[in-house]
Amino acid sequence: MMKDLQNINIKAVLIGTLFLLIPLQNEAKSIPPHKHSAFEFFCDLCGCSTSSGSSSFGTLGNVSFLGVRYIYQDFKSKDGIFSNSPTSTERFNTYQLWGRVPLSERFSLNAIIPYQDLNREFEDRSEHRNGLGDMSIIGWYQFKFYKKKAENEEDAEEERELSAHQLNFGLGAKLPTGSFEEGLANRVNPGFQVGTGSFDAVFSLMHTYSKNNLGVNTTATYYLKTENKNEYRFGNQFSFASNVYYKVPFEKSALSPFLGISGDVYDSIKQFGETLKDTNGNIVNGTLGSEFMIDKFIVGANYTFPISQHLFGDNVTSKNRFTIYLNYVL
Repeated sequence: MMKDLQNINIKAVLIGTLFLLIPLQNEAKSIPPHKHSAFEFFCDLCGCSTSSGSSSFGTLGNVSFLGVRYIYQDFKSKDGIFSNSPTSTERFNTYQLWGRVPLSERFSLNAIIPYQDLNREFEDRSEHRNGLGDMSIIGWYQFKFYKKKAENEEDAEEERELSAHQLNFGLGAKLPTGSFEEGLANRVNPGFQVGTGSFDAVFSLMHTYSKNNLGVNTTATYYLKTENKNEYRFGNQFSFASNVYYKVPFEKSALSPFLGISGDVYDSIKQFGETLKDTNGNIVNGTLGSEFMIDKFIVGANYTFPISQHLFGDNVTSKNRFTIYLNYVL
């Protein structure tokens, strides 16, 4: 089964997902959009390549959309286990087709299909890998909170005004559609992979507070990872992210700059049932970015930089990440 998933034709997958999402847009248009909801999370270790480099499942506005996104990531790793070992520079380019469609008033669905282009430069050689990465799908359920009713208000829930707080619970999966090469896993940075070869579960809880043009989004996510066919299992992961943004409206457009902080804690990798030394770690990142919306188009960009990190026994160093995306609101 895993082998069949990894051999999926890229064009067929992309076209199939488009036809899956687009028919839902008519229903999406009939559902009132909820304001100020962001999904800024989902960055896996191993150069973020094993989670397809996806830094989020959506944009600042909780709208249905189809779009494209580009993510650039830069890492430096030791080419050996000794203190004077030479280093390698790793550059990951991820191209994604992504979308978000509400299925009902309370339920919504996100999907990401990535294509990976990975490069690693040593002092005496270079390596290159590319191909379809691991696809991700996650469903969201929104818990609604309402403002306290006045005595003369009716009991009908649809007529009550929503409060400034929102709570969303997400449940999803990362599919083993990207290929995993066992030989590459023996390097200092085993994340130089197009995919993990494993089916992983995603559990997420997101709280949003927004008032007037100011908003705060906080997300906590846990990734339960499974063993692939090579008896290799990336460590489970806990991630958190919090972003503060301010919407600046214009006559026919809006600009929403934001800044945030995020972090990841990684369990150790296991192979053949044994824990591999120096394969756990943690990192805290800062983020600066902005979105610009005009008509039905959203253009966004953000820059992520490490504040503190301890990855793979300090043998792997995360440098930075840059993301840019263009979305069309359905």
